[in-house]
Amino acid sequence: MKIRFDSRKEQDPTQEQGLNVLYAPGKRMAFRLRWYLILFLVASPLIWLVGKLIISLLLIDAPAQLRLPMQEVRARDAGRVEQLNVKTGEQVQSEQPLVRLDNPEWRARLSQLESMPAQTAPVSQVDSSAGERQLLKARLGRAQLRAQQWDSLVQQGAATHAEALAASNERDGLRSDLLAFERREQMARQTPQGYDKDVMQQNAEQQWLKTRLAALSVTAPDTGRVSEVLVTQGENVGPGTLLMRLELPADPLLWIYLEPSNINYAEIGQPLRVRMPDGEWLDAHVVQAVESASRTPVDLRGPFAASQVGLQVAARFDQPLPGRWRIDQLPLNVRFPTNWRRMLGANN
Repeated sequence: MKIRFDSRKEQDPTQEQGLNVLYAPGKRMAFRLRWYLILFLVASPLIWLVGKLIISLLLIDAPAQLRLPMQEVRARDAGRVEQLNVKTGEQVQSEQPLVRLDNPEWRARLSQLESMPAQTAPVSQVDSSAGERQLLKARLGRAQLRAQQWDSLVQQGAATHAEALAASNERDGLRSDLLAFERREQMARQTPQGYDKDVMQQNAEQQWLKTRLAALSVTAPDTGRVSEVLVTQGENVGPGTLLMRLELPADPLLWIYLEPSNINYAEIGQPLRVRMPDGEWLDAHVVQAVESASRTPVDLRGPFAASQVGLQVAARFDQPLPGRWRIDQLPLNVRFPTNWRRMLGANN
């Protein structure tokens, strides 16, 4: 059998036994484009990841957080919130009354002392001033030791400022008690014979209570804006309780969490750009050398971050920040200019 490779079908594919056969246009290119599209969709995550890694090598980006200068207002002694004189968002001046506190126990004791007779009959009693003075000094010594321990724990990050402030208030209260006792003893020694020492003690206690009650009310430590009120009227508070926060009019700080491998970009004066939430770029510069490293907040940490710990770099804006962006703890993103010489190792 002889095999032929030049059949009539190959020579004239549109003829079939004398009849014209109409074929549709070829779709080979459409099938090819479809497969290219499928391959692109399958490989797109890998392409995105590679592009992200390349961009991260070329551009030095880092998360940041806006920190407004805040002043905490705390209670000095235990009491009850009788009146709130300001609301959130109000502007206050230095020494302006913010919260009026009262201590019902001190108030009841003062009323009791004021209702007592001014003069009493002389009585003979055993002098126990030495023992009382010794007891007050012992309590003051223990309070001073506790205050020093709390201050040390705060520096180590193992305690809060409120706990240290409570210990300091207790120490100051015992100092005041010791001074009042010594003042009563001095007045007693100067009192003419026959005058009752109890009257002197009652008068001294009344004066002490009036002074402490007058010191309960809290005033603004500085000029600023009330950022947050944390107590309500009628609420009982203890020594060191946080009452409110004041936003000071000073320029805000920008805390940047920089990768440890990019520490060369943390030099004082290093320029950078800040991307605001609306897409606008603002100029800033580093104002403080790196002093510590801390864990990057979860909401600022990127999905491909090389480390969960970042160098804390402080920066300030070159121009005053617009008022609409004065938002405490506002998450931002910064970009450092790429130092090609340093990246390519040409600086050596």
